[in-house]
Amino acid sequence: MFRATSTLPIAALVLLVALTGCTPGTSLIPESAADIAARELDEVATPDWSVDASLVGDPAAADGVVLAYAKASSGSLQVVAWDATTGEQLWADSAVTGAATVGVQASATIISDGDQHYAAYLRPGDDKDWQDLVLADLGTGTPVPLTDNRVWATSRPSSCADGTDICFTGWKQTDYDAGSLSYRFTTAGGEITPDTDVVLPDSARLIGNRVYSTNSRPPEGTEMLGSSADGEFLWERPYQDVFGEGTSSDGGWFWTKEKTTGLLIGAGGLFDASRADATEYTDDATQQRVVALDPESGESVWSLDGAEFCDYYVREEARADGKRTFCVINSGTTSVVKKADGSGFDVTRTDFDVDLVGVDVATGEIDWTLPLGGDDYNGTGDEKESTFASFSADSVRLIDGESTIVNLITGEHSDASEEAVYACSIQREPLIAMYPGTGESTSFGGGDDHQACEATGELSDTFSIGSVRMVGVDAGAGRLIVASPGALLGFTVED
Repeated sequence: MFRATSTLPIAALVLLVALTGCTPGTSLIPESAADIAARELDEVATPDWSVDASLVGDPAAADGVVLAYAKASSGSLQVVAWDATTGEQLWADSAVTGAATVGVQASATIISDGDQHYAAYLRPGDDKDWQDLVLADLGTGTPVPLTDNRVWATSRPSSCADGTDICFTGWKQTDYDAGSLSYRFTTAGGEITPDTDVVLPDSARLIGNRVYSTNSRPPEGTEMLGSSADGEFLWERPYQDVFGEGTSSDGGWFWTKEKTTGLLIGAGGLFDASRADATEYTDDATQQRVVALDPESGESVWSLDGAEFCDYYVREEARADGKRTFCVINSGTTSVVKKADGSGFDVTRTDFDVDLVGVDVATGEIDWTLPLGGDDYNGTGDEKESTFASFSADSVRLIDGESTIVNLITGEHSDASEEAVYACSIQREPLIAMYPGTGESTSFGGGDDHQACEATGELSDTFSIGSVRMVGVDAGAGRLIVASPGALLGFTVED
């Protein structure tokens, strides 16, 4: 259970039992799940341990070990492992982002093979910006021997599309003339070989499970969206035919395969290539779309204009099968101005009006709608020190100026208790690192830290049990890990 949680004194508990008319041998009415969740938001939680860490991306955990990227004192990137029970650092190594798209956040990757767990990452290779691909034992950091592992990775290593082995896309230094390929290797080590399952056209990049986009762009070419399996191309379509005129994967993407229907569900949006070198620009936020595609033919099954995923951060086990939750943007404009020091952008959102909708994935039909308005959207990032955060189904949203607990699966909502302690996110400073091949420093998203906060959004130094459950990473054996500003915290919980 949580260390040092607040509880009623024994004398008060005896009095409470007497007042309710309970006698020995009489069972108390069990608490409902909603009652337990409400109570836990009031109960204080104290961490078992805390370690100083300037994290980058989201931590991961398995087998009693926490893994995360972190900035070293020099500002360079490291991958670090800690014991989930004590917070003791187990090992650390130098790391690099690779040549993955800048907008793809670098977060720790743990690969599972039966009862064994491994850290997969990229280490600095040579002064020509090549990287060494590393697979290391999660508990000790001992590398698995990989033959010919100097690569130029355009995606970071992760589990292959078929669920076995480890894959990435890019070039091998010793076989550069072969071009960009999907490569595969095993947890046993050995040779890194071309993947015979997922195949890619020349210079294409993977943007989802078996989903790729080509690097052709207007006006000379046409960006294509496609998929492959078993060494063959399944289908290929012009990207703009799927997401609309002016859209491109350069404007961002998200893809998932829905397990009950097998449909590919993807999000995409507008991208103006001329803004690449602009110091400021403005976007119409409604110009985006969520689509469902047949995985075998690529044909569109349904689409939802102005939509983006709104249950992306909800833990998979909390989602309802066959249902997804989206935010439909009815109106809104996003203005972006590049910071003078080149460390990122100042973003201002105006005139946003948003609906939260629950959708039947098989048909695209909307089951329920909850108007959110624009309280959580309008304004600038600098105006808000923090925003409410949760990986659980219950999330705090501002609706008509009031803090409201919204269940992202059902749309049910109620006023947030003023006495409760929730969780908020605080955007980290970006990671400034060299992008391979450019010789220039580039701003990579650092991700978010989490801190306790009140219903007003005011930050608090003390977590509640409920707030830890909202944003903690499950490390097994009743332990939850929270990435807080400047520190990693370890809590012990009891279900």
